[in-house]
Amino acid sequence: MSGQGQGTSNGREQKRQRLRRRMAIQRQVELRMNHLIRQMTQLVDAETKVAESRMEKHQIKTLLGVALETSSVEVIKHYILYQVGRDVAGTNWRHNDFGRKLVKALDRLRQDAERITRQVHRQLRLEDPSREEVEETWLLLVRAYLGYLNRYFYFRKEEALWPSATSG
Repeated sequence: MSGQGQGTSNGREQKRQRLRRRMAIQRQVELRMNHLIRQMTQLVDAETKVAESRMEKHQIKTLLGVALETSSVEVIKHYILYQVGRDVAGTNWRHNDFGRKLVKALDRLRQDAERITRQVHRQLRLEDPSREEVEETWLLLVRAYLGYLNRYFYFRKEEALWPSATSG
């Protein structure tokens, strides 16, 4: 009888530990937001000027939808590369190499995910993180990055319309 009680107690402790880990990782991701947003605006404005392309707002929104529906960053990256391949005219995903640079930016986030996950595991005195745990953190970072990309791109596209909408 005492073995069952101990097993239940141990299970509860494991659940608590997983919850603490998830909350600590989420907190570390949130602390990276300013850096993440600066990187994303650099890509959109300085590196690619993609808002000046023929890229449509719904294309970035669809990319965000893909990111929210999958549990794999590789699926997201391959979706982007598929779009790059479809952009025969080079007027949106290939504009100033936007798609490939975006994939590289997402790849760089894996290093951040590795650092965050290792830091949290050290703080909580857990064993080294598994590859799956690092990839889970990477997905959180990628989703945040693409969420802010969607919002910022929307702003930039709309901003381009303001002068003509207010003159007259």
